[in-house]
Amino acid sequence: MAGSRMRTLVLGSAFAALAATSAVLADTQPLALSGTYQVERPHVRSSTVSMTFKATITNSGGQDVKGPVVLRHPNVIQKVWHRFGEQTIPAGKNVTVSGVVEVPRKEYDEWATGSPSLFFYSQNDRGDIKTFRIPLSAVPAPKTK
Repeated sequence: MAGSRMRTLVLGSAFAALAATSAVLADTQPLALSGTYQVERPHVRSSTVSMTFKATITNSGGQDVKGPVVLRHPNVIQKVWHRFGEQTIPAGKNVTVSGVVEVPRKEYDEWATGSPSLFFYSQNDRGDIKTFRIPLSAVPAPKTK
């Protein structure tokens, strides 16, 4: 009887450890988000640039994701240029966000050799928030007449 209880206890512990490991691995998997962006009607001033900014975000992962999308400084989380609100991006689908934004001229100039710093915030079951920078490629703005 004691041997049977011991096996049950050991098996139960093994399953609990496996479940915990799976949860941790799921939390560390990067999101499969990417996208394109357009800048329309940029108004360039000496220290800032205002524009209509539009980004189409693609979720090529196997699960829907939900969370806020934010355009901000790449390294300073408090320097937010624009909040696009809570977005749900279904697996295999796209979501487009847009808004009139103003960014520092230095930030805008750096987009010529890089890309805007668009972030997606995701929360796991434990309440931990993960930040993912969405890699973006530029799409030329439509020609205006």
